[in-house]
Amino acid sequence: MDTEPLHQESFNVLLARYGIDYVIAEEEYGREFVGVPVQENFDYLVARFKFPISIPKLIEERERIFISLVSDPRNLSVLPGARELIDRLNARGIPLALATGSARDEASAMLRGIGITNHFRAIVTASDVKRGKPAPDIYLRALEKLKLRGDECIALEDSASGVAAAQSAGLRVIAVPNRFTRHQDLSRANACVESLAEVNIGN
Repeated sequence: MDTEPLHQESFNVLLARYGIDYVIAEEEYGREFVGVPVQENFDYLVARFKFPISIPKLIEERERIFISLVSDPRNLSVLPGARELIDRLNARGIPLALATGSARDEASAMLRGIGITNHFRAIVTASDVKRGKPAPDIYLRALEKLKLRGDECIALEDSASGVAAAQSAGLRVIAVPNRFTRHQDLSRANACVESLAEVNIGN
């Protein structure tokens, strides 16, 4: 799903709630926030702005804002080719795992919103591991749940930190950048395509 605009909006709603007259624009959001653990997102924000509450409470509040946004299906935009790719892989019996840097509540809300929760044999989120991407923990846990080796799997990733995480876990990676991550160095990926519609796994 194209969730980055909703993440960007959730940070801006949070800033407005605390009377901070500043809007995180798309360029800054893509440069400083995408593919970065949420703790680092808030380290960045707190270094720039004063908040009257602690970072853990800010993280919780921002997550509630984001979940309220993704809980409305009207806000969810499925990336071109995503449904078709998932349906094709499911039809061929190829096991799928979701390995996301989102928190479990966020991921669950998004999957319910577009009705694909049952399409994955395993779902691993940032809530399930100690270290987020670019550490390989999320992918290693997904491999464990699938009972597969890294060299038996392919990861689809849209950020440099995601590419690094998957490769560190031994997977080959196809990079599918979005408008927020096109500036990132994705050269380590084994292949790079413009959209999920170009991914021919399972053909």
